[in-house]
Amino acid sequence: MRKHYIEKLVSMMGETEFDAILVCPSEELKFFAGFSPMMCERFQGLFIKKDGSCFYVCNLLYGDEIKESFNHEIPVYTWFDGDGMTNVVGKILEEQGLKGATVGVNSSAQAFNVLEITDKCGVNFKNAKPLLEEVRIRKTPEELENLRKAAAIADAAFEPTIKFIRPGLTEGQIRDFMFEQMSSRGGTNLWAIVASGPNSGFPHYSGYDRVIQEQDIMVLDWGCEYNEMQSDISRTVFVGDATEDQRRIYELVDRAQLASQEAAVEGAWIPDIDKAARVVLDEQDYAKTLINRVGHGIGYMIHEAPDIKECNPRRLERGMCFSIEPGVYLANVYGMRIENIVAINEKGETEILNKVTRELTIIK
Repeated sequence: MRKHYIEKLVSMMGETEFDAILVCPSEELKFFAGFSPMMCERFQGLFIKKDGSCFYVCNLLYGDEIKESFNHEIPVYTWFDGDGMTNVVGKILEEQGLKGATVGVNSSAQAFNVLEITDKCGVNFKNAKPLLEEVRIRKTPEELENLRKAAAIADAAFEPTIKFIRPGLTEGQIRDFMFEQMSSRGGTNLWAIVASGPNSGFPHYSGYDRVIQEQDIMVLDWGCEYNEMQSDISRTVFVGDATEDQRRIYELVDRAQLASQEAAVEGAWIPDIDKAARVVLDEQDYAKTLINRVGHGIGYMIHEAPDIKECNPRRLERGMCFSIEPGVYLANVYGMRIENIVAINEKGETEILNKVTRELTIIK
């Protein structure tokens, strides 16, 4: 158990309506408990009560494993498939003084389970994701150092990948090569988007089958985990050559990314950071193609607070870490994105964690 984080959450709960928080298996559970078990359709999770006490509920299938994982420090209640989940959970919640209580849930709580518990056990579940994010939104010096190392591992995969890419390879082959590069340098939980040609126009393209061709634009978006901290970087590269029009748009995206990045200083108003990129893109009427936020927080999860978007009314604070990643997306034509991870570091300085070149890269 990571008691200092649980204590921080409990202190923040005092100002809320929550009587307890339910954290189901996820990166969030790993943050508080130090581990996260396999998750299936069976209800399970850690309950953190307002008085600071904790207990865990899981199916009998997981009981022994969970007890060992917690070193028998907290009560672990189990329910058997043949008994019915809500029959047992209702009695547990009543025993713990949570009958009729308001319980916040994390991002991985399964709706079909909590709705059934609400109907049959008289518990009022509400969204606690913003509160849980607030606990970890300001990174410690150790977490910032691990974020730097995760970024460096991702950075190191770029140059070898550029040398590896050639027409005739599939997106999947390039992805696997990037995985090898990050893994060999100590990265874990590897991931990558390799979006080529018309696929680059989809911001979160999920396929890997297309064969690379001459004159393709490629959006590479990749990262890994190091000591529980994540990395995330995007670069756009050109196979063969880039047309004058493509060069013009790339230069526009580059300036948009720099504008937001330079606006990201301690105390900056987050909506202004989002706006900075859109103002640049709108010089050539491309802001309308930026259909997502300009950035997202990063840390224990690839996407966490703070979101860099116009409806997030807060200022940047020391310890916050986030992406800046504007792009231009023309569906089924092509897209371009440049992304760096930015931290407001221990000294209150704006620190760019990714060092990979942002200059227009042509693969011959």
